[in-house]
Amino acid sequence: MALNRSSTRTDITYLSRRVKPAARAETSAPATAPPSSPVSPAAVTSLSLSRSSAPTSPAPATSAATPWAGARPAAETRPTRLFPAPGIGETRLLNAQTPMIRLDRRQSAIGSLLVTGATSAAWESPERVTGAMTVDGAVSGTSIKCSGNRPLVGYMDGTAVVALRHIRELRRALFIGQSSAPLTVEIFDGGTVTLPAASGELRYILSLTAIDGVIELRAEPVPARAAELWQEFGFSMTTNAAARRQGH
Repeated sequence: MALNRSSTRTDITYLSRRVKPAARAETSAPATAPPSSPVSPAAVTSLSLSRSSAPTSPAPATSAATPWAGARPAAETRPTRLFPAPGIGETRLLNAQTPMIRLDRRQSAIGSLLVTGATSAAWESPERVTGAMTVDGAVSGTSIKCSGNRPLVGYMDGTAVVALRHIRELRRALFIGQSSAPLTVEIFDGGTVTLPAASGELRYILSLTAIDGVIELRAEPVPARAAELWQEFGFSMTTNAAARRQGH
């Protein structure tokens, strides 16, 4: 069969070259970047280095970067819950104007605290062992004994005495005197403070509270004719059997 070469088809010209028009367009594209955006050799080198190098993880934090890590404070401060209060040398009288004073740690731990004029005293330990005693020797509740079988709160020659060496074994105490006479407190260094005698319908009794080994003394106003005052302050006498249970 003879070929018909009388006419040439224009729609299949790519068959004679075996190259499609799209491929020819791709091969005809310029091999170099346009002049408006040349790439320097240094930039090419930088790009190749950034692609070839493996990513690295950030360096771990060191004590130089965080100087506080592992550091200990130069001095540890002990938190306290005590609000400011005058000392025993700042006032001579506990009354409505100055109802409370606080001893320092040294004054709270050395020697004995003496209360002159107290006709009765009541005490309570941190374990809630409670007792009371009158100046003439009558005892109710349970005594708190220190070393040498000495009472933590007791009487000596008509004066109420608190053995301060063992103050952490005492939670609180109450000292009651005659309404017509004052109460006087004295400590080892000669510091004193006085509760006045009754005025009108009121009288003052002395409340002692031990907070973390520090003594606070407060003048508590009560009716002049009130009886069984220790009950008004929540003292409930502990029997010996209850004291033994609480001690275990």
